[in-house]
Amino acid sequence: LAHYYNQADALGKEVVVTYKHHDLPAGVGMVDLELGQERTLTHHEWITDTSVDDQGAWSYVSAAGFKSADRLVDNLVDRVSKNGYLLLNVGPKPDGTIPDEARELLLEIGAWLEVNGEAIYGTTPWFFAAEGPTTLDKDGMFNEADLGYTGEDVRFTVKEGVIYATVLAWPGEEARIVSLGKGRERFPGLYESEIESITMLGSDGELDWTLTEEALVIRTPPERPGQHAFVFKITRRAPLP
Repeated sequence: LAHYYNQADALGKEVVVTYKHHDLPAGVGMVDLELGQERTLTHHEWITDTSVDDQGAWSYVSAAGFKSADRLVDNLVDRVSKNGYLLLNVGPKPDGTIPDEARELLLEIGAWLEVNGEAIYGTTPWFFAAEGPTTLDKDGMFNEADLGYTGEDVRFTVKEGVIYATVLAWPGEEARIVSLGKGRERFPGLYESEIESITMLGSDGELDWTLTEEALVIRTPPERPGQHAFVFKITRRAPLP
């Protein structure tokens, strides 16, 4: 590995080594959680390898079935908010073609990213990753589950003075983001003077909002801008620390 890293440095290449369990000292590579994800935000970067099918098959299996696009998008957002990356497997058929079901899933994920990708690409985790009632049962590998997230489940990322609060299901007429209430006993909360504007990616115009002691309450647009996770873009007047 030392030779590999030295050669990459000499050639000006960016490389990554992944490992499982405790095979390498911390910092030497990136830990890989097969078919899994972290429950909370981690100080280290990590990656998960998962598949579009619902059986954890790493090749084409005709009867494996497929995850829903909603589940794949939710799990992408959850991983990124916790300092993770997603490596998504798509097993081709024996003739080398992509199964129609998998192709449709990839197109749906791509359509979601076209609208909401700024909340994913180039972002970093916030001070904490998530709020809401729905959580994983355990840490580590092989803990994936179809959890059925609600409109109270929110994931956070940040970039260039913007907080992205992604709600994993449609919240109804208003979204209540408890972690951003100004009465929070633990840092961070927000002040009205910090918020320049709030919008929803894929929807035109600014949204009405109210900041209370208990939560940041945001009025949703009259029409849903898509079918999967919904991103509130909270632009701050001061840059994030």
